[in-house]
Amino acid sequence: MEPRATNPELMARIQRKVPAARYVPNQESSRESGGAESTTLVRRKVPLKHIVQFTRMLATMTEAGLPILRNLKILSNQWKEGRFRDAILDACDLVEEGQSLSEALAQSPEVFDPLYINMARAGEAGGVLDQVFDRLANFLERTQGVRDKTKAALTYPIVILFVAIVVVSALMLFVIPKFAELYEDMDMKLPKLTQVMIAISGFMTSYWYVVIGVPVLLWTTHALLYRRSYGYRRGCHALSLRLPVFGSLVEKSQVSRFATTFGTLIASGVPHLEAFDITRGALTNEIYRESVEDIREDVREGEAIAASLESSERFDDLVVAMVEVGEETGELDRMCMRLGASYEEQYTRALDNMLKLIEPIMLVLLAGVVGSIALALFLPLFGLLEEFGKAA
Repeated sequence: MEPRATNPELMARIQRKVPAARYVPNQESSRESGGAESTTLVRRKVPLKHIVQFTRMLATMTEAGLPILRNLKILSNQWKEGRFRDAILDACDLVEEGQSLSEALAQSPEVFDPLYINMARAGEAGGVLDQVFDRLANFLERTQGVRDKTKAALTYPIVILFVAIVVVSALMLFVIPKFAELYEDMDMKLPKLTQVMIAISGFMTSYWYVVIGVPVLLWTTHALLYRRSYGYRRGCHALSLRLPVFGSLVEKSQVSRFATTFGTLIASGVPHLEAFDITRGALTNEIYRESVEDIREDVREGEAIAASLESSERFDDLVVAMVEVGEETGELDRMCMRLGASYEEQYTRALDNMLKLIEPIMLVLLAGVVGSIALALFLPLFGLLEEFGKAA
């Protein structure tokens, strides 16, 4: 018997395919209260800006009446070779074989998350794929906007911190040892502050590998535990919510993400229980993820969404009231998206205010540290000049 011919498109897909997922199962431990499966965090490998551009163009072309397969073939030529282009080509092949767009996109979970796939499925079921993609593009653009604002706002404090570390390290490793040799040759009696600075400089010079290695080791350990240990990650998230100023920032971010994601899904025709599942995966804080899981269970048992939000104690009175009004008027999706926009604005303002507070504090601390080092170095010289003055 002759060997069966191999489908070249299938072979191309196999060669292009790269295994990855946003969240993969972790057999560590389940949550005692709800029994929800623990997860190991895996970062998305495709930049969000590519997905935003793809969705916006796909929405525009679909609205113009072009067939999905033709749209995908056109869009596949807009990106260079890489994971994202491979995902689009895989979707082209699968759609050409007769699968729906949502089924085709689901074969690339490292690119298209459950939110994306379920909204595409809802659009196909309702015959409003163009509207759903337009709504999804708006949602992703807002998500990218918040992310870009956060990165831009954090750039200046990070630069200040980096400069502070470089300046202090240079003083400790190169400047203070020179002064220490000078004072030792002069056999001077040094003030206590100068002695402390010289001792710190000597330790950093002799054990530089410890000074560099310990922070790197601690950070690496934290990163590994954060990605692989649900319990450790949950503890970090719980602590972040209790921190002054920063905790409020995290809360606003999670409420905004919850309301915007849930509202977008409901507006696209995704059932409530399924929308809660997808929204839970879109949140970044494990405490809020657990709360959404509990809310889903309450709603599944027949409780109103507003009452479930209130009992979770993670959403304030404004959120509960607006959701309650949305349930009563049948405009839950619009109310949720308004809430999302409102809390997104609050998050942006709170972030700006926090950074306005942090920046002068960091500058004062940097000036204080550098000034203390300078004072410690020149105090003995002041004493020497004073002695010369008396002798004269």
